[in-house]
Amino acid sequence: ALEKAGRVSAVLFDKTGTLTTGELALAGPWLPGTSPFTVATANALAAALARPSGHPVSRAMAALSSAPQPLENWREVAASGVQADWRDAAGSAATARLGSLAWLAAAGVTVPRESPQLQQWQQDGASLAGLAVGGQLAAIYALRDTLKPGAADVVRELRRQDLRVFLVTGDQPATARAVAREAGLAPEHVFAAVRPEQKGALVKELQGRGERVAFVGDGINDAPALEQADLGIAVSKASDVAREAADLILLRSEIEAVPESLGLARAALRTIKQNLFWAFFYNVSFIPLAALGFMSPVLCAIAMGASDLIVIGNALRLLRWRRDSQPLIPPPGSPSSSARR
Repeated sequence: ALEKAGRVSAVLFDKTGTLTTGELALAGPWLPGTSPFTVATANALAAALARPSGHPVSRAMAALSSAPQPLENWREVAASGVQADWRDAAGSAATARLGSLAWLAAAGVTVPRESPQLQQWQQDGASLAGLAVGGQLAAIYALRDTLKPGAADVVRELRRQDLRVFLVTGDQPATARAVAREAGLAPEHVFAAVRPEQKGALVKELQGRGERVAFVGDGINDAPALEQADLGIAVSKASDVAREAADLILLRSEIEAVPESLGLARAALRTIKQNLFWAFFYNVSFIPLAALGFMSPVLCAIAMGASDLIVIGNALRLLRWRRDSQPLIPPPGSPSSSARR
């Protein structure tokens, strides 16, 4: 892992739970003019659909209401949403869906794109989730994830180390661009609307461009990308599957450890190469002199000891690496960190 970390040329971050906190703030609903629901009934149905799921979006939606709803045949569609059979007060049955707008559109639901409210939500970096009954859109909710404190500083520090930084997310492009802008990422380094099973292929694509990729993730669906990457990094709160697939596991949840670990790995590799060069130079220079009798045994012993001390001393310089290197990111809660927020 040390050698892999020292040779990384690009870092690819998963968004939710890695570069962001994973704690979603909910806004809405926005009801289209054709919606048969009130805010209260839309919230009750959305919460009932979301309640059985453990996805972060579903957990946020489940808090909308505690009112029970008559649902049958509930199921979760990976990377899309949830659906179930629902009966209204008159007893009429229909399929109710809660999930991404792209998934609803693929199911035949007409999804408006021109609403100023929806456009504003996306410009603010929010992800949109829709509620539909049958083929009719009932409501749209906005869920906004916030960047982790110091995320922009992490990106800046990685760039200072001459590393290219990328972001991958399943969000729509407008939402992804807003998050990237806040994190200080170039728009061309953002991959949006990427399904979980496509992350591994994306890492492979970057490798095909000559990049040595470090992938930073936390979820079960990040495991293929962590395996494919030259260096897989899992944050401390990552799932067991992600931790098993990773090469490095951060012992603290803050992503400030990413540039620190990569910088230290580079310094360690540089020190190893310096020590190997010195050992080679010493042997090539002094062994022939000793063999030809130009150096006494005592002098040879002193030279050997001096060579060992040089190698050990050079290695001990790594203890000063963090202190002597340029300051990275102030720890969360420090005055400068609070000022940035």
